[in-house]
Amino acid sequence: MKKPLGMNFMEEHGEELKKFLRKGLQSEFEVKGTALDDGMELQTYKEGHWSYENRWFLGEPATGITTIRYKGIPCWSMVYYSRMLTYADRSEVYACLRAAFAEPNQDGYLRGPGEFHFLDNGYTYANTQHGSLTRFDGLETVKNIDGDMVFKIHYRGGAICVY
Repeated sequence: MKKPLGMNFMEEHGEELKKFLRKGLQSEFEVKGTALDDGMELQTYKEGHWSYENRWFLGEPATGITTIRYKGIPCWSMVYYSRMLTYADRSEVYACLRAAFAEPNQDGYLRGPGEFHFLDNGYTYANTQHGSLTRFDGLETVKNIDGDMVFKIHYRGGAICVY
């Protein structure tokens, strides 16, 4: 087993990890996942010493886990549970999410910004997060142009295996 990364890992690498997380989230919309034998899909992204892995069960509702490793050692993870409402246009929701995740994040949130209005389709993304990089939970929603909620995701996670 590899050595833990140490008590100061998040202090030393936290900002770098946040930037890498945003790139990993962006990559989810660029590359199709690989189907696994257990019914999950897998998506990975690598850059330097960092690796991002997202595993999820397809369907509605959906659930999954995202793990970030530094030099092969898990250091951060997030679990999530999402629901697309049956009348929602999946492509419109994903277009809004993709655009929200591409926004510069001045709010300090780990996923998308606190609020984002997607001009292409009139959808609105909102993110409420509590905590910090080391321990957090949050809720993201997407509403259509009529203000009806069409997507919701609960997420939580934080630092893992660092000491």
